[in-house]
Order: sequence, then C-alpha cells, then structure tokens
Amino acid sequence: MTNKPQPSNGGREVSQSNEPGADEGGPSRRTFLKGTAAAGAVALGVGAGAVGSASAGIPTPQLHRDGNLIKDPDGNVVTLRGVNIADPKRINVTSQARGKDAVQVIDMLTDASNGWYPRMIRVPVQPVDIGEYEPGSGPPVPAFDETQLESYLTNHLDEVVERCKERGVYCIIDYHRHRDVMWAEGQNGPLNTDLQDEVDMFWDVVAPRYAEDSHVLYEVYNEPTEPGMWEDPTTTQWVADIWDMWLDMAQPWVDTIRNHADNLILMGSPSWTQSPEGALLEEFDGEDIAYTYHIYPGHNSSRNQDWEDASRNGEGVAGVYEQAPLFVTEFGWEEGGGQYIGGTDEFGDAFHDFLEKSPAIHWTAWCADPVWRPVMFDRPFADNANDSVGDPYNGTVPEACSDLPCEWSLTTGSGGMGDDIKSWLEQYRNDGIPGEGTATPPTDTPTPTDEPNTPTDEPNTPTDEPNTPTDEPNTPTDEPETPTPTDEPDTPTDTPAADAMVVDDYDGDPGWASHRNDLGQWCGAGSFENGGGEETGGALVLEYDNGGWYQSQINQDVSDYSTLVFEVSGANGGEESEVLFDMGGVRTMLSNVTDDSIGTSMGEVRVDMEAAGIDRSSPSVRFNFWQGGSSTLELSEIRLE
Repeated sequence: MTNKPQPSNGGREVSQSNEPGADEGGPSRRTFLKGTAAAGAVALGVGAGAVGSASAGIPTPQLHRDGNLIKDPDGNVVTLRGVNIADPKRINVTSQARGKDAVQVIDMLTDASNGWYPRMIRVPVQPVDIGEYEPGSGPPVPAFDETQLESYLTNHLDEVVERCKERGVYCIIDYHRHRDVMWAEGQNGPLNTDLQDEVDMFWDVVAPRYAEDSHVLYEVYNEPTEPGMWEDPTTTQWVADIWDMWLDMAQPWVDTIRNHADNLILMGSPSWTQSPEGALLEEFDGEDIAYTYHIYPGHNSSRNQDWEDASRNGEGVAGVYEQAPLFVTEFGWEEGGGQYIGGTDEFGDAFHDFLEKSPAIHWTAWCADPVWRPVMFDRPFADNANDSVGDPYNGTVPEACSDLPCEWSLTTGSGGMGDDIKSWLEQYRNDGIPGEGTATPPTDTPTPTDEPNTPTDEPNTPTDEPNTPTDEPNTPTDEPETPTPTDEPDTPTDTPAADAMVVDDYDGDPGWASHRNDLGQWCGAGSFENGGGEETGGALVLEYDNGGWYQSQINQDVSDYSTLVFEVSGANGGEESEVLFDMGGVRTMLSNVTDDSIGTSMGEVRVDMEAAGIDRSSPSVRFNFWQGGSSTLELSEIRLE
C-alpha cells in the first residue's frame, strides 16, 4: 500500500507503548488534559431538544493518513473521539417511542451549552432497516435493491450527514452488517460473492454521494463474522491465511470507494472486528486507510485488562496503532446488559487508559441511545423504560412521547457509562482537533426540523443487537442469538467424580442465552444450522453442516485437574473426527486427543489434558465445525476431573 510519508522528526515518545514510535502526544498527555476538565463540572442533565442551542463544533477539513497518524491539510495531528447513535431510520420510525428523531439526537449530542463535545459521530446504516426486515434479524443477501437504498439515503441519512456538517462534527457512515451471514463458507473459502456484490452496490451508490463532504468517513463493513481469526495472525499461519482471504473479499469494496471518493476509509476484520492486527501482516491497497476495533467487557482481553495481547482468542491489537491509525468504533458497558455487563471500575477506567495511550487511537462509544445496548441514556418519559419500542416494519410502535422531542437522562454510576463518556469528551474537547488550538465554535443556532418521513420501501440492515426485550441493534461481539428449545437429548447415565469442576451442565441455570456458564464465565456459539445452539432438556443442541463454532471460557488455573470430560451424543456417531478441538494452545482434531468415540446415545468423551500438552493456567474450550462434516451434537455437560 502507499501512504503519505511520515516526517522523520515524528514527535514525542508514546506513553505506555512497548517501543517509541511516531506518535505525538507524550506520557503526560492524559494527565495534562485532566486539568482542563477539572475547571468545569460536566452537566449531567440532558435537555429535551436543541432549539437555539449552540454547537461547540470544530473545523472539519478533509483528513489524511500520515504513517500511523491522522492529520489535517496543514499537518496538524488529529485525534477524534465521539459516540455512536442508532440507525437513523430506526430512530425516525420509532421516534414516538424513543422520544427523538435522528436530527434531534445529533442536536442534543452537539449541544455545548449542556456540556457535549463529540468530535465524531458514528452513524450505523443497517441492511435490516434499509430493507425493512424484523428488528434484530439478519436479513437475506442481498437485503435491498438500489431503489430502496436511494429512499433510505434521501429520507434518513442525508439529513443526518448534513446536520453533522452544520454542527461541526465528523460523521462516520458505517455499513452496519454482521448478523447471520458469513463472509466465506469456511476457512478455505469460497468467498460469499453475493455478500460481496451487496456491499459493493452499497458503496457504489453511497461513496460518490458524500465524496465532497470533508467531514465524512467511510467504515466499509461493521463486523465480518466467520471465518474468524481466533489467534494471533502474526504467530499462527491458519489465522494469517484467513486475513489473506479477507483481503481478497474486501479489497474490491475499497477500490469501488476510491473510484468515487477520497474520504478516509475504515476497515474491520474477521471475528467481529476484534483482530485489526492482521494489518501488521499486509494492509489493504490504497491511501488513507485506517483499521477498526470492537471490544466489550465480556471478552477475554477485557477480563484480563490487556487489549494488546492478540494470543487471547485473537482479541488484542498487538500494537497495530504503531503502524496504522486505529479507530475503536465500538466499546461500552452496562450493568445487567448481558454480554456488555461491566462497570466503570471493572472495565471503563482501564479501557480509558488504553484509548488514550496514543494519538493514533480514535474512538466512538456505543451507544448514545436509550434502546440499543449498552445504552448511555434512559427514557424517563416512558412508563417502563425497558419496554420494546416495537417493530416499525411488521408491527406497531407504542407511543410514549406525543410531542417530540422528549428528554433523555444519562446513565450514571459504575454500572452506567453515560456520564463517563460525556465527561471524557469534555476532558479532551481541545485535544487533537484540526487547526491550531481551539477552533471558533459555529454561531448558528439550528432549529428543530420537521419530523422525518417514514418510508416503507427501505431495506433493513442486520445489526449486532444484543438479546434484549427490545429491538436494540448490534454490538460487535461474537455472541449468538437467543436459542429456542428443540428436541430433548438423552439423559446421561455416568456419574461425575465428587470433586469435579463443572464448567456447564446446560440445565438452564444460568441459561445458555445469558452467555454465562456454571463458572460465571462467558460462553457462546454461532454459525450453526440452528443459529447459536439450543438448550433444551438438559443439553445444548448444535446442528452443523460444515460450519459453526462453540466456546466456553474457564479463565482460571485448573492445573489440579488432569482430565476434560464431555457428556455428548451425536446423530451419526463418530463426530470426533469432524470437530476441531482448541484448548490451551492445542489445536487439533478431537479424535487426536481422545481414545473415546462419540456415540448415538449419551456417553463420555475424555481428554487427558496433561498428555495432550494443554496449558491449564487459564484455558477456554473451543470447537470449530468447518471440517466438512454434517451432523447434530447434544452436549449435556463439560467438566474437569
């Protein structure tokens, strides 16, 4: 690839980096800026609208990449920070339940009189909403036609992009797909050419439309899912091969954008955009390309508070920001928020330190919305803030706010992220902005726009929405849909040892849909014929046809245990020769680490962990089903003896 060369006198040393680099913004950067924020307290109340509000906007000239940094046309280093909103069409068509339309959300988030200072807003554009499918679903490929896309842009996206420009904030247009679709059929391909065509059509229309808008960035594909990069590609060849295949998949999209526009391009990575370190091997071809990273409290790297080490399920960044700009376009936390569970003390503060260790790292928190989780806001006007905001395309939307806009309130405390994110944005409001020093804020005083039309021909975008009682969109995690019961498995007859450690017995407590096993650790599955697997009758049912992954984390030292035991049955028998086993650095076919065979009735399959060479210091159990087989497994227990 080619990039504008970086000056040899790059700048100050990087705080907390392993090596000095070209980053500018030395070790005292965060400490120094804290003093700025201390001068004024952040207002925690959130006004109902932006009538007559003043935006503390910044100049938004065209940005470019210079080495690992983003710079303005005058060569000033720019570091962008901000928030995500929900899909603008989804906001508009559920505004009577949400309390605001999309433009009113932008106005609120850029209201300096209320202490808001985002420099970048990420706008997810979902195929599920363009094509008007059921919220939370993964639509078919292709999800929409060009007429539907044009309607979506005209009625929903154009006004949001324009409002961001008026309010002096950069705008990321994010093609927000990931749910229920694989970008390739397996680890060796072939590529999903229908998906390739869908995304190419999207950017062939969108890229030229906003090519003259210097404040617009293009995030090409939100979260490519499977095949995933589940180890460090810089040390593991099969993962490096997947990155190579991803380059083949996504390079045509980059080329399409570059045929029309010079806007900054942001590129995700397989396994839910958790592996940007693939860029250390080979970057996409073209100028002004940066890479994205999504992470939440439930991931291995977060539990270890180490977002550098890519050997933990491929979730770290391996210092990629020392080579290329890194945009962390999704992160967040919410107490009781499923896979996003966590708090400021357990996740937020430490991740803040990571985000601010280099001016090459940019970020947008997920999500400045009261519905899409993890949320930054509540809806105090709603009788029950947890109520669904409805299905605008196939059902009805309840009316909770009859006179838009209605007030949202920030989430606060250790379990809420709203007040923290707002405080961070104020803290860094004068840091890394284009031009020299603080720009003169715009003096315009926008007034509310008319309520948007609710077009009926717009396609919807699959989202990474968590399993919640509402229609909340996606959050880039690798966790599956909520399973529904199917046939009950046979009851196991073996009795485990009294001192065994039960990892999971699939008895519904905690339920599989909670993504927590009996150790309280994360578990999940995906890409099966039955989605993320189904827990029923005391067993987890996994239906596979050359596809699927399963993982259950242990995350503690189990050196006192020597044997891993599965209580399992298979529809055909002999499935151990079709399942790739991955645990504690050992990755091989299950048949290579056990003398037992999976039968058609429930029985034990035992793995001698010591003999297999498994590192038992803090392992996870993972299965991969892309080995060409087709069957159904019923797993009633995993334990250690």
